[in-house]
Amino acid sequence: MKRFLISLGVITLLAACANTPSGPVSNPSTTSTQTPVNTQDTGMNSPNIVIKDRPARAIFDDIVIYRKQKGMQLKRRTAQRLEFSMQIPNATQATEARMSYIMAPFDGGWQLSARVWQITSPGTSRESVSEITSAVADKIAEELLTYARSKPTP
Repeated sequence: MKRFLISLGVITLLAACANTPSGPVSNPSTTSTQTPVNTQDTGMNSPNIVIKDRPARAIFDDIVIYRKQKGMQLKRRTAQRLEFSMQIPNATQATEARMSYIMAPFDGGWQLSARVWQITSPGTSRESVSEITSAVADKIAEELLTYARSKPTP
């Protein structure tokens, strides 16, 4: 029962964090797709979108700004991957939410996908990891669309 309540709390928190960011909007070419990004650590279909007419760095910069506004901490940034974390408040067990954004070249643009998971009792022998991407997939898909519509940088 505790695990269910923790999962429900994480889902609620991440859904709240996935509200659509406001800002300048334009309409570059975008295509929504369900083709998974080929990475080592994703074995499922993550929400993803193909973004054209925007450089990868600008897309990642928008993601970093938005996620930091939502209280998440940037754990790792590479040219093709961002990873964020956030401690879940008011959980009976120490719980951490994690989000990962992965970008890969695709058909003249960038395929951006996102995964969400929670870590219960991080750093202990009782640590457990639960993939919760499917539970918040609709909110993540909405968020990914906003990065495609953000103002392109020259």
